[in-house]
Amino acid sequence: MGRKNNNKKKATRVASGGGSNSFSPVRAFSNNNDINNGDELSFIRKENRQQLSSGTCNEPTLFPPKPNMFLDPNRMRNKLYNSSPKNRSATATRLIQADQMLIEIEKIQKERGKDYYDDNLVDISLLKSDSSYIRECVLWIKAYVSTDFRVPCPSDLLIGSPLPECWTHITSLHPLSDNRPQLMRVDAFSFVILLAAAIRLGQPQERFSLQIVHELHAHAEGKYDWLDFDDLKSHDELRELDEAYLRFALAWTGIKRARAMYRNEGQRVAMPQFQSRDDAATQSKSLLQSIETFAKEQCHYCPESPVGLWNMGYVSSQVKHNGRHPWRSLVDFYNQMCDCCLLADKADDDFYRAEAGIEAAMALVLGGKPNIGYPLKSGEKVQVLRDFGRASLDDYEEGEQIGFPIGGPTPAAAREAMNKEMRRLRDKVPPETLQEGETVIVPHWEVARIWNYAMKAYLRLEAIGQGQCVYGESTGWDIAENFLAGKFGALEPNRYINCPQVGFRVTRDKGTWPCGHCGKYESNLLQCSRCKSVHYCNRECQKKAWKTHKLECKAA
Repeated sequence: MGRKNNNKKKATRVASGGGSNSFSPVRAFSNNNDINNGDELSFIRKENRQQLSSGTCNEPTLFPPKPNMFLDPNRMRNKLYNSSPKNRSATATRLIQADQMLIEIEKIQKERGKDYYDDNLVDISLLKSDSSYIRECVLWIKAYVSTDFRVPCPSDLLIGSPLPECWTHITSLHPLSDNRPQLMRVDAFSFVILLAAAIRLGQPQERFSLQIVHELHAHAEGKYDWLDFDDLKSHDELRELDEAYLRFALAWTGIKRARAMYRNEGQRVAMPQFQSRDDAATQSKSLLQSIETFAKEQCHYCPESPVGLWNMGYVSSQVKHNGRHPWRSLVDFYNQMCDCCLLADKADDDFYRAEAGIEAAMALVLGGKPNIGYPLKSGEKVQVLRDFGRASLDDYEEGEQIGFPIGGPTPAAAREAMNKEMRRLRDKVPPETLQEGETVIVPHWEVARIWNYAMKAYLRLEAIGQGQCVYGESTGWDIAENFLAGKFGALEPNRYINCPQVGFRVTRDKGTWPCGHCGKYESNLLQCSRCKSVHYCNRECQKKAWKTHKLECKAA
């Protein structure tokens, strides 16, 4: 928010897009095809996102088969290693390096033997003196962080090494906003060992893993004298780690565990002796706040990674619990996904090129770039790109120019639209409020461009056996694909179309399950109210499945 502008007469009005004194027809604003200069993502860079645009998508729209959710680790691994080393992408290289780390972990575990330690829980002081165990912890952290937790790992490898006994003393899960240490002291070596333990404690132990993450976060935020990450330089195996890398890894682990609990309420009460259903830290809002805190820390500790923005976008999409207006959340989400694509391109990361590209295309279809079209009293039609960061004249600094990208058939029409937008600011009409006659319109060519960009990355992933990892974006895939296939109306180059649905639905992305009758995967299925373990597309599917489901439902 800027400070209040008490001298409204000094506010300068500018209609941008066609220049301050010249106005072009709606379809004749900056043609992104002319400004690409070989930059495939030019049109989603910040300066161009803030402008109206017109153009075409010069390549046919790609419609590859949608990935399924069934992962076959052996098939994925074979396709990955069969890719040509000369043409291997940076994404494939990272996956192979992570797989090699898991192979080294397996070797370490075999050399140590199952009987090296008497118990599966070992005093952490003994573990700190075991250089092979320290090496294993480093490999766990690097393998999972380098692949964003996508590397498939056999369960016997996860349980093939002991855990530090002290983690069992972390018995409570406090919200990050009211977090306090439960262990007496955690030094840098203990930090690495406990972080590796949190990574290994996956499903269905997300609760315990998150307890460790919150404990380590409390020590790191407390700036205690005994936690000095520079101490890692004194150990050969830990010298390559530093505070920024470990804090990024800690945040990623926290997000993974918090998201798993957020999406499946049943996992929040897996061990009743340690918690109650009303535990403040396991409520949906609290879990989402934890995800947001960790995502911001990812952006801080590794700003060149697309991961932080990706996770910030996840928070924006959860309008049921983030307290924001669905359309305002969508606008934030679109900008976050565009920035995520730009960072993914720099990092040469096909996972986030595909995933963020699909989600950005979906956001465009739902009005993430708020192009508002409406007729004037003269009957002429105009288009305005509204600024969701400015709700009134008070949000402008004194003397600051007030401008809107406006498209109209004549200068007079554009001036009339500018006057209307100024009245909205004076009357403090929220940007997300549509007045009579206004509609949200979507530029077909921009959706097609970002979709094709995402599909190219997806096809590269499919070539190395990783296409299934994009399945989590099934909602975005369906919305963007249906739009581009013409489900919501005939589409032509240079054409705008009304949004099929403006903003996020409040049930956005609370998990994906197969229907208990037809097997179709969706994110917003009905849940059996009795056993809460089976989901259905609708009442009809539930009735058809009841004959077989009632036996297991009653048993549950």
